[in-house]
Amino acid sequence: MQKRSVGGIIFDCFNYLFMAAIIVIMIIPFIFVLNGSIVSEREFILSGGVILIPRSFSLNVYDFLFREGSILPSFFLSLARIAVGVPLSLLLTTILAYALTKKKMPGYGALMVFLVFNMYFNGGLVPFLLMVRDIKVYNTFWMYVLPSAVSIFNALLLRNFFNTIPETLSESARIDGASEFVILFRIILPLSVPGIVTIGMFSAVAHWNDWFTGIAYMAQDRVLPLQTYLRKMIAITGLQLDAMGATADMIPPLPDTIKMGAIIITTLPIICVYPFAQKYFIKGLLIGAVKD
Repeated sequence: MQKRSVGGIIFDCFNYLFMAAIIVIMIIPFIFVLNGSIVSEREFILSGGVILIPRSFSLNVYDFLFREGSILPSFFLSLARIAVGVPLSLLLTTILAYALTKKKMPGYGALMVFLVFNMYFNGGLVPFLLMVRDIKVYNTFWMYVLPSAVSIFNALLLRNFFNTIPETLSESARIDGASEFVILFRIILPLSVPGIVTIGMFSAVAHWNDWFTGIAYMAQDRVLPLQTYLRKMIAITGLQLDAMGATADMIPPLPDTIKMGAIIITTLPIICVYPFAQKYFIKGLLIGAVKD
């Protein structure tokens, strides 16, 4: 075993301390939000909303949010959006990424210029609004799915991942009579699980965190995604909260505790899912980032 230098040991210790400090800085605000949503109103007021170690316990905030009746439909709408949007995005993005590996394809250069240009520039909000209205997806469920069905960034990332797979595998299958779809779905994709999981996570997080679509392209009197619901709760006024309390047939908690409870509910699913996909996420991101 090679003996490590003193400088290397000091460098590692500095890195560990630095990363530990970053973890603490990131976790403490979340702890404040969580504790603020589970303590009594009296403790919350006396502490000014900054609670590191709670001395009381109350689930009135979560009881109010679930009895109000909007959060569960919003949660299931966000799940449905992910269940439809992520597979569709994976399918179309994978096909585009595989096509981009064919540098001898006619029009390859023009296609790359077109895709890269559209990745950085768009027509603006008003033309996009007119387009989705004309194609009849405005104020429908497909508004959540179709505009983000193809991600150029994810396609380029997955293309780099595909380029790490030896071309000889595809050539052997092509000699045996396999079509391009057979090569893609029977050979390339089974070897690209980390890359697929990576862009799947990108797509799922983008769908989960998107609140703007529900605000800009959906009627506000219908069920909205969970993040749009969270945004409305953060901007809620005292009069609106009283009206929600009348609907839930209970006295509403403090507005700040309501906001903290909504933040916890919308954040918890991603926190639970991410650790299981983390190893694929890191591996796929690093391999897909290798430049040709």
